[in-house]
Amino acid sequence: TIRAFEEEDHFFAKNLELVDKNAGPYFFNFAATEWLIERLEIMGAVVLSSSAFVMALLPAGTFSPGFIGMALSYGLSLNNSFVNTIQKQCDLANKIISVERVNQYMDIPSEAPEVIEENRPAPDWPQVGSVELKDLKIRYREDTPLVLHGITCKFQGRDKIGIVGRTGSGKTTLIGALFRLVEPAEGKIIIDSVDISTIGLHDLRSRLGIIPQDPTLFQGTVRYNLDPLGQFSDQQIWEVRRLIYLQFRTVSTLSDWDE
Repeated sequence: TIRAFEEEDHFFAKNLELVDKNAGPYFFNFAATEWLIERLEIMGAVVLSSSAFVMALLPAGTFSPGFIGMALSYGLSLNNSFVNTIQKQCDLANKIISVERVNQYMDIPSEAPEVIEENRPAPDWPQVGSVELKDLKIRYREDTPLVLHGITCKFQGRDKIGIVGRTGSGKTTLIGALFRLVEPAEGKIIIDSVDISTIGLHDLRSRLGIIPQDPTLFQGTVRYNLDPLGQFSDQQIWEVRRLIYLQFRTVSTLSDWDE
């Protein structure tokens, strides 16, 4: 496609720009490392020179020549020890961020139970499809401002509702609240006379359907993408395809669905 539209130069320049952005942090990291090594080398040279000068001023016979030679020999390797120690500490500080992130995830509260046996909806729930929002307020965290501010409305079953708003106005948040991806700070969502906060997540999410904004095609056959859990027969899926006028040019028989 890139060659067909003769956009090689544009994408090549874009790739170089992205490579530069990716290499930028590494450049500063290397520069800081070299800055540190240079100063550690200076410190080591000062310590070694001072030690040699002091030994030269001491009276003869204070230390044996072998001891002085061994001390200077070990002093020459002092710089490498300094550099390696500091680099290991810096590397540990960078890598420990992953441990902190795991610890942060461990402190995140778990979702609600998948099934609440004493409060399960009817097998055919929801029948009508009415949705009522009562003073719905949502925030993503306790210390953040509200995203939805006390929404109260009711959608009748079979109604087609359009929610209009700018980016970040809470449209996706409202849809996520229907599936309890985010729990309300206050208020209720009632679907066919059932408060969805009182039932299990599996009972709720398995009864609702959503067409996401970004389509995703999973690896596998056409049939697997239409019925990933294997809950329906080929005839049922074929009938749904007919009802929604979904035509597949590459599918002519049921056996082709598994190719």
